[in-house]
Amino acid sequence: MEKILSIKDLSIAVKNRTLVKNISFDIGEGDVVLLSGQNGVGKSSILKSIMRLETDGKSICGTITERSFGDVLSLGSEELQRYRARVAYVQQKDEYAEMGNIQVRDIISESGEIHSGRSLSYTEVNDLIDEWIPRRNDNSRVFDAKAKPAQFSGGEQRLLSVLSVIATRPQAELMIIDEPLNNLDFVNARNISNLINRLIRENPKMGLLMVSHCRIFPFINREINITANGVSELSEPYVCHSCFGESDENGFY
Repeated sequence: MEKILSIKDLSIAVKNRTLVKNISFDIGEGDVVLLSGQNGVGKSSILKSIMRLETDGKSICGTITERSFGDVLSLGSEELQRYRARVAYVQQKDEYAEMGNIQVRDIISESGEIHSGRSLSYTEVNDLIDEWIPRRNDNSRVFDAKAKPAQFSGGEQRLLSVLSVIATRPQAELMIIDEPLNNLDFVNARNISNLINRLIRENPKMGLLMVSHCRIFPFINREINITANGVSELSEPYVCHSCFGESDENGFY
């Protein structure tokens, strides 16, 4: 199995505080990996370092190697932007509250433009929404291209964040998701799981690295646990909880 991402001896510190120490693991083609560990142990910091985000004031040692771009920590500005555009990355926090009149079309179109260089029309965005998100029982959309995310509930904002990445990077080699189920209700949590599962099934060579405290994802095939002393891969199979119901044989709810 070919490696997509390789992390070797990664340590991250802010001033005199060590966030993570001596972390090493690989993500290969077809790996669907849960990064687990207690709150505050540095899981989100690892994901941000892979994307080289929020690095100011941090000391980052070790290597992060992506097979198409090489050492991520040494990329120049243009190559770094190309690298980020190729990775399907969903950050932990949704930042729509102060966006005023910005519309769903603007969010999804900007994500698509960063990846492919082409903006999307209202019709194209609505088509993507219909393709990826089931309609409500009354056949209405959860949101449409003209809706304003600043007025959304927390769950609707989270759904938009995940959709804007998944729908515009369906052929990504690497997907990184930080807490995809934040603020989601029962229905939309299962929608998110189904979106990710569909993407994995349609792109079986994709590597996925995810942080989540909710264990409802039937498609996880590896679990890497982060502690204050380092990292270990759990030998026991990932156990999917059934708090949101049972998935079918293909991992869909």
